[in-house]
Amino acid sequence: MTALQNKKVRLGIGIAAVALAAAAIGAGTYAAFSDTETGPGGTLKAGTLDLTVGGSGGVTLFTGENIAPGYTSTSTIALTNTGSIPGTLASTLQLTGTDVTCTEPEAEAEGKAQGACAPGGDLQNQLTISILSGPGVAAATPPVTLAKFAETGFGQIPLGAGATGEYVLKFELPNLSGTENNKVQGDRVTLSSNYTLTQS
Repeated sequence: MTALQNKKVRLGIGIAAVALAAAAIGAGTYAAFSDTETGPGGTLKAGTLDLTVGGSGGVTLFTGENIAPGYTSTSTIALTNTGSIPGTLASTLQLTGTDVTCTEPEAEAEGKAQGACAPGGDLQNQLTISILSGPGVAAATPPVTLAKFAETGFGQIPLGAGATGEYVLKFELPNLSGTENNKVQGDRVTLSSNYTLTQS
């Protein structure tokens, strides 16, 4: 092989090497320095907010038959946040009054004709309720009519995780002067309550 042929072979090999290097760069097989590490991870768990009423899902606030002026009764209701985060408790009360019978003394006291007593009755406007103790209650609250209490409920009550708010309520049918008491003869009142616990 002559020197000229050797030069041509070396030149051909050099050109081929440059072409291969350029092709490798263009194809992306050329690698720079790199390093891969594992970063920190973590776990998040949502808290719970769970309200129980009376320890068994419900209680009877009051019940009675043939009540008359002078009647009193107390009732306890326990509201527990069994969850793991604090909440604020709100209540809504629904009240329904009914005139079941319309006696002559009741119609006379209402200023109505016999049998024409107020269909919604008057018991909710005469029966009173006071909160004797409970969360945020430093002293017994003054009695208000059941109709008024149904409008306001218990208010906003903070209830921590695992905390119980226990209310003691007093119901009373006061003995009023004159014939006012007769307005509630035969009347019936039904109260239902709902409670909502919202994250604080």
